[in-house]
Amino acid sequence: MKHNNGPQALLLISSQCPHCHVMQGLLNKGLQDGRLAVLDVINIEESPETAQAYNVRSVPWLQLNGMVFDSALTPAEMDRWIEIATQETAQSSYLEYLLLNGKLSNAITRLEEGESTLSDLLPLIVKEGVKINVRVGIGAIIEHFEGSPILREVLPQLSAMSKHQDAMVRADVCHYLLLTHAQESAVMIEGMLKDSDTQVREIAQECLLELGNDLQ
Repeated sequence: MKHNNGPQALLLISSQCPHCHVMQGLLNKGLQDGRLAVLDVINIEESPETAQAYNVRSVPWLQLNGMVFDSALTPAEMDRWIEIATQETAQSSYLEYLLLNGKLSNAITRLEEGESTLSDLLPLIVKEGVKINVRVGIGAIIEHFEGSPILREVLPQLSAMSKHQDAMVRADVCHYLLLTHAQESAVMIEGMLKDSDTQVREIAQECLLELGNDLQ
C-alpha cells in the first residue's frame, strides 16, 4: 500500500546474489524512513515469470518510478535516485544517466514508448558541465527522430535555445532545427545568419541551403 508521496520501487533479486541483498537493505532503509512509498521484492528463482515479463537477464534489477537500473547502486547513488525519482526533472536526469552509461538504445526506446519525451532531453543541451558522451548521445537521438512529429513538437524549445549565450549550443541547435525538416525552422535558421559567432553563421548558411533543398 502506498503510504506517502515517495517513489515506488520494484526490486528483482536472486538468493545467490550478494549485491541483491545490499540493494534490498538500502531500499528497506528508504521504506522505513519514509523516503520510499512502496517496495516490492521478488526472487526470480521463485518467480521466473516475473523476470521474463520484465525481460530481466541479470540481478539486481531495480525499477524506481519507471526508471530501470540493471546493476547495483552504491548507497550514495541509491539515496540520490530516491530523491530524484519524484522531482519534475527526474526523466531528464535519467536520460543523462543512460547516455553517460552508454545506454543510447535504452534512451531511444523510452522516447519511442513515451516514457520520456524530447522535452525531457533538451535541457541537457544547455546543462552546465554536461559530459561529451551525453552531448554526442543527444545528437544521435535527435538524428534518430529526424523529420518526425516528435521532433517537430519541440520546435519552440529549439527556437529559444538558438539564442543561447553559448555558441556551441547555438551551433548544435542549428543542426537540430535542420533535422526537423519543418518550414518554420527556416525562419529560425535565417535569424542565425547574423549570429555573433563565425562558425554558427557558417553552419546556419549550410543548414539553410540544405533545408531549402529538402523543402522543394
